[in-house]
Amino acid sequence: MRLKILDESDPLPLYYQLKMLLKDRIENKEWAEGSKIPTEKELASFYNTSLMTVRQAVGLLVNEGLLIKKQGKGTFVAQAKIQKGPNVLNSFTEEMKQRGFEVRSELLRFNKIIPAGDVKKVLNLSDNDEVYFIQRLRYANNEPIGIQSTNLVCDVLEELHEEELTGSLYELLETKAGIQVKYADEIYSAILIDKQTAHLLKISLPTVGFSVKRIGYISNGRPIEYTESIMRADKYSISVKLQR
Repeated sequence: MRLKILDESDPLPLYYQLKMLLKDRIENKEWAEGSKIPTEKELASFYNTSLMTVRQAVGLLVNEGLLIKKQGKGTFVAQAKIQKGPNVLNSFTEEMKQRGFEVRSELLRFNKIIPAGDVKKVLNLSDNDEVYFIQRLRYANNEPIGIQSTNLVCDVLEELHEEELTGSLYELLETKAGIQVKYADEIYSAILIDKQTAHLLKISLPTVGFSVKRIGYISNGRPIEYTESIMRADKYSISVKLQR
């Protein structure tokens, strides 16, 4: 294999050149998913460059989600992200199962509440209307992927019990109440993960994640669900197909 080297005469900064060389090694499977890459000192020696250049290149790949730093252990190739295309309405459980992942949930909170004013407005509720508040830690292949906090209008289900919240909420609505969420509006944004969320998701700080806000509607256009999710950016990505 021809050794690729950094070119100081190239107008591209050395750290960016190195980033692209390292990215090639990842994408060509020279370094397998989950494997530990050489140390920064070893990379600096191999590419005959400075530690600062290596740190900048590695930092860019960490920000892109291709590498993961584990404190005290080193830097590792990230596993492929779970990719979502926003043109099919699925629950988290349905989406993960379709991709061949084993899914489970850990219930963090479940009770009836009078929601905050912004949620009331989104769901067209009056001042005294309650919602089921369901907060779950979602796992794919036994790894925490995200935290979902759902506000579900109470009158769509006469009763709801903790033991029913281990799987798909959409499937539960269909089988128990004959109600189907037909379409949804979603807003995605990047956020800095807070300390408590990072602990639950087993990730180090500082790190960026996805905030996903979903309003789910039944066929007559009534909103019955408002869910806020925080998803790991190193495990989850968004794919959008554009056409002109």
